[in-house]
Amino acid sequence: MNNIEIEDFYHHDFTTATEWEVFIARLEEIMHEWKMSDKRNGSPLKSGDFVNSQWKNNMEKVHFADVEFTFKHFRLVIENDETMKSSLEDEDDEKTECQKDIFNSSNDFARIDQEHLEIASYYGIREFLVLVPGKRNAIIDETRMKILLSSITIAANNTNCEVPIFVQVQESWQKMYLGTSVGRGSSVNFEMVHLKKIPLHCKYLTGLLAVFKQKITEGCGVRLDPVLVSVRFSYLLRDWTCSTWTQQPPDFDFMQGETLGVAELGKLPFGATFDPVGELHLYTTWPQMSEHVVVDSEGFTDLEPQLAPEWSVQVTMVPSPACLLGDYLTDFLHLCNDQRAMVDLLGENAMILADDENNLSAAFNILSESRIPTISSVIGKGNTKKPKNVEGPISEEILLPILYFLFPDTEDNPKTPYGDMSTYYEEEQWKGVKTCIIDSLIWRLAVVAAHCTHNLGGATALAQLWHEFVQEIRFRRESDILIPG
Repeated sequence: MNNIEIEDFYHHDFTTATEWEVFIARLEEIMHEWKMSDKRNGSPLKSGDFVNSQWKNNMEKVHFADVEFTFKHFRLVIENDETMKSSLEDEDDEKTECQKDIFNSSNDFARIDQEHLEIASYYGIREFLVLVPGKRNAIIDETRMKILLSSITIAANNTNCEVPIFVQVQESWQKMYLGTSVGRGSSVNFEMVHLKKIPLHCKYLTGLLAVFKQKITEGCGVRLDPVLVSVRFSYLLRDWTCSTWTQQPPDFDFMQGETLGVAELGKLPFGATFDPVGELHLYTTWPQMSEHVVVDSEGFTDLEPQLAPEWSVQVTMVPSPACLLGDYLTDFLHLCNDQRAMVDLLGENAMILADDENNLSAAFNILSESRIPTISSVIGKGNTKKPKNVEGPISEEILLPILYFLFPDTEDNPKTPYGDMSTYYEEEQWKGVKTCIIDSLIWRLAVVAAHCTHNLGGATALAQLWHEFVQEIRFRRESDILIPG
């Protein structure tokens, strides 16, 4: 009886799941939801797929003890991949998709700047799972690393998952991952080493090959075939001098007093106020060479950049360059939301358009000796009142060239007459485009309106220009005078 009581007292329930088993079961559940089991091999990767194709990702939160993890799935979406898979379904392939991608050198040097996608650059794989700890729970202890690696290995075997699985270890800024891939009777271990200082012998290809061969043949005595090597040197240029600026610098005194000219009025500025190129990267590449072909050691090297078979350049632009044309159009488009009336912008003087008899004035009442009678000279015969110009931010010496540009027939010797605009009109070229004919009156008005808005006073300057323009159009219509352009 005593023995029976002692056995009952020390009885343990081994059916109770531990935290570790619950964690593994949750990983397996997520992997089943994402359909990681029995994956088919996709079509072979092509050069540039990592950069040009889109990456799709899923994520789920998981917990192990008091640590929160994010379980993420990344997959490269390749067009027409489903049709290729269907044609390859019946093939008895000994290698998994992961193993094939590792041996494919098409994307050896692809640069992907998105979070965790550096794994794709490290190993050349198109699909993977990664277990990421919270920001405050970095996996630094070696025992924890081994427990997590054991967990993902068990989960991969139980779900028959051939997709490689990684665990992020050390500090997040180190971008260090350990992982595994199992399937079809083989396994692949992904290991990394993070060194604060590069050993002297590892600065050259000879030393790297020695480390690689030692790691491969360690404890197995297998004779290796010649190793295939791909090499890339990267050069970065950030400091730009004045000599690198090839574009003509813009005229910053544009439309400021004496520099105003007809040549500038007919065009909008184009270009950046400072160099829009932030960085220039030059890559010299030697793809897939046998180790016997090239020598690179401390005393001698065959890897001369000038003799590299492949050169490539990458340009990184400044995030928000100050572009003149963009600034002009942005300021002009902002006026679409401006609800102020002419009276609000120009005051009571803007009301002179209301009365035809007493208030017909124009911008050209200060011009003299024009071929076509000005408004002031015509009105003066029947009205002793001298028209009053509306006040605004645009001074008279700047406003006059603008008005001469719009209505060149008011000058004896016009500098910018309207030409034959039919030469600019090609029906097929402008078909379906809402625009006016080049160098027409509306075209010129749009150009000078953008100048006034950006340089001469914003909405108030544009209102002043519009006021003067409408007065002249009214006068010409009332007097049966041809409107040019």
